[in-house]
Amino acid sequence: MSNKKIEKEKKEKPALTDEQLQKKKSRKTKAAISCFVLLLAVGVMGNWYWENSDLSNKVSTISSAKEKILGEATYVDATTEQTTENSYFSSARVDRQTARDASLEKLQKIVDSSTEDAEAKKEATEKIAQISDMINAENKIETLVTAKGVNNCIAVINETSNKVDIIVDVEELSDTIILQIKEIAIGQIGCSFEDVTIIQSK
Repeated sequence: MSNKKIEKEKKEKPALTDEQLQKKKSRKTKAAISCFVLLLAVGVMGNWYWENSDLSNKVSTISSAKEKILGEATYVDATTEQTTENSYFSSARVDRQTARDASLEKLQKIVDSSTEDAEAKKEATEKIAQISDMINAENKIETLVTAKGVNNCIAVINETSNKVDIIVDVEELSDTIILQIKEIAIGQIGCSFEDVTIIQSK
């Protein structure tokens, strides 16, 4: 294209005024804003659909299932022994409480009976108080023994409250721990050193 032709086209094409330039810029700005608003609306609608559809629940369930499976595979061997120990102590406590509840129920029936004499009722009342003291002493022994670093512990005091068996969950039953446990038991029930039996659960 020759220079003359280019100059001719420039002359024929009128220059844009400031007002026309402003309008042109304004149109471009409006178009950009419209695109942004449209994208924002699409995002909001997509998020709403995701939250209110079953798809998100399915994805969450799958993710949770995967995490659970991975967790079980990683930790099942590490916790099996600990779970067994905890089950043993929980079961022993339940058995102890069941036996005590049965005894207390029988004694309370004697106290409430209209046919029992005053002496029998007095004896039953004293036994109820004795069992209550035993339960408190056992709880204190267990609390104080676990405070010494023992993982788990259960104490069982005999009916005459002069002997106690203490079952402990501890890695190593050293002479120091044995001495500390015996001193705790003696302090709670006033028995002799030989009347405290310590059993290692492992």
